[in-house]
Amino acid sequence: MFKFSALAIVASLLVGHGIAAAGPSSSSTSSGTLTVTGTIVGSVSLTVQSAGGTTSGLGTSEATSSLGAISKYGSAPTGFTLARGVSNWALSSVVGVQVDKANLTSTDYTLVAQLGAAPATGVAWKLNGATLSDSVVTTLTSTGTYGSTGSYSWDVVVSDSASASAIDNVIAFTATSN
Repeated sequence: MFKFSALAIVASLLVGHGIAAAGPSSSSTSSGTLTVTGTIVGSVSLTVQSAGGTTSGLGTSEATSSLGAISKYGSAPTGFTLARGVSNWALSSVVGVQVDKANLTSTDYTLVAQLGAAPATGVAWKLNGATLSDSVVTTLTSTGTYGSTGSYSWDVVVSDSASASAIDNVIAFTATSN
């Protein structure tokens, strides 16, 4: 009887040990990987910092300037001066453009401008004295300094023979790292 009891105890211990090993203390694992690829590229950012007229969007790349109703014998829009000539008149202001860079070894940039559409008949758009058009790109600087706001004189010259109409247009700036 003693042999049976000892055998029963040993069997109980072995079965109990087996159950414990298969219970909550056992664990399963799985693994995986994420392969990441990418390439850092250099970039530039252009923002319009200032302009005459009633402006919005300054500090972004898509600013707007509203001149309102303009005339030779009226008042100049906010931020503009008005010069009356014998056969034309001009509104003059300044446009501030800032170019920043990241991940480039370039020390300066080239800034160009172009009109988005042909100007109204009898109206000339000028930056730094150069007449802008929709078909010719005008270089404003070929040695722009990153991180500082470049100021460019802006003139809208209107002939006395121009029709009374909207002069709406877009000045498209493009900065290219050198």
